[in-house]
Amino acid sequence: MPESRPASFHARAASIPGEAAFSKKPMIASGWLKDLRFQIFYFLVTKARSGLITLGEPCPWTIDATNLGANSHVLSAGAGNDISFEKALIALYDCKVVLLDPSPTGLATVQKENLPIESLRFLPIGLAGLDGVVNFEQPLDPNEGSFVGGGTSNFSSHQFRCQTPSTLMLELGWNHIDLLKIDIEGLEYEVLRHILKNQVRVQQICVEFHHGGGFRHKRKDTIGAVLALRRAGYHLIHRSSWDHTFIRRTD
Repeated sequence: MPESRPASFHARAASIPGEAAFSKKPMIASGWLKDLRFQIFYFLVTKARSGLITLGEPCPWTIDATNLGANSHVLSAGAGNDISFEKALIALYDCKVVLLDPSPTGLATVQKENLPIESLRFLPIGLAGLDGVVNFEQPLDPNEGSFVGGGTSNFSSHQFRCQTPSTLMLELGWNHIDLLKIDIEGLEYEVLRHILKNQVRVQQICVEFHHGGGFRHKRKDTIGAVLALRRAGYHLIHRSSWDHTFIRRTD
């Protein structure tokens, strides 16, 4: 006859975590460790400087505006539903901005603002690492409206014409870019590779990296991009979440 157990034994046994509970702990610890390593990485590679200014709302960017002015070459890739940053550059520094966005969202935003072409030149094309037609997927957030660049799945329902920074500069008659903003929902990695491979002269880069959460890139791709820019002579002078600002070393 099986030995009977007291009720208190069964109560204690029920309170002991099962195998599934124990298996979750290493996963949680691993995720925490990766996040910590990520924060330490940024602490080591960021070279903060004074005198930076933050422009735009609700989508702000932090830049070094020391040398910006009416003769600056400013290229902004990605309008989305907010061009307050570009408007601030025009109002405060008299910049002439070339703005790119091939999406219906970007077109509607620019048409709503109705800025004079002397201040804002809008081109309904995208920025990419190649010239031609690029697949885009539906926005992850329909209310925000940013189409995801470089889609390869069966859900790639949109195709937009894109150009490289080199091709755009040739058409604009520029030999350098003073300020380049890149907010292009996943295509930033190939654009940065193009810039570094072709030694495109860009003094300051504002870029939002998109990894994880429905995007095809991983956190290691962002780390790789930051290190590649660092090796090419760029300092990371500011970071807020996924938004990064790099400035080319002049010494």
